[in-house]
Amino acid sequence: MISGWKIIWKTCKNRFHQIRETLPENLSDNKENKNIIEFILVDFGSTDGLQEWIISNFVEEIESGYLKYYYTKELKYWHASVAKNTAHILANNQIVVNLDCDNYTGYRGGIFLIDKFKFYGINTVIHQFSNNVGDGSYGRISLFKSHFLQIGGYDENFKPVGYQDTNLILRLWISGFNYIHLADKKYNRAIANTKEDGTLYTDGREKWIEMNMHNFRYSKKNITSGKLIANQSKEHIGIIDNIYTFSN
Repeated sequence: MISGWKIIWKTCKNRFHQIRETLPENLSDNKENKNIIEFILVDFGSTDGLQEWIISNFVEEIESGYLKYYYTKELKYWHASVAKNTAHILANNQIVVNLDCDNYTGYRGGIFLIDKFKFYGINTVIHQFSNNVGDGSYGRISLFKSHFLQIGGYDENFKPVGYQDTNLILRLWISGFNYIHLADKKYNRAIANTKEDGTLYTDGREKWIEMNMHNFRYSKKNITSGKLIANQSKEHIGIIDNIYTFSN
């Protein structure tokens, strides 16, 4: 049974220039339902003024629990799967949504998704991709947190960026989950980034196209051999130590 809870989460490192555009609008667009929605922002060591801006401008949202801000320096180099897994673990509600820092929910986007899950059922993964490759919306994936954990989350054995979203969707789909593609432009707007933007804080040894191809091949090998649950050799997924919060 769906209780009507939804989580929107973001992860970032030095993306203040985007967060200052998306976060205020997203909080405003969902404030009518803030009793059943939480925004989780995980900051992986930003040095661009993001922390100071959050603490100075969102005291009420943090105190109410509507916005939960976490900070850690444990991720030396950017790794998309580790970052996304960390945010999912910190989520408290039933439904988790991968809302990247450059994405907008749309007006009452939380209730929009809750209604879709009520219609399609809980064994569903919703993909809010606009069909415009490169516009920043491809990673918008929603599902129940219990199912996310059941499938092992995003694969942390991947290279830092590339193909992690497709891999998650494929593993869920092959495992029997109902895949729903929603391309409603009112709810999947995003600030476009280049592939170079996505690799800025990795270790810099490989380009995005190289990492994406490696991850594609690794994913294909695992799926072909029936390995649908990721990270089985790990004690936990994401970062669980030395995470500091300004939540209530």
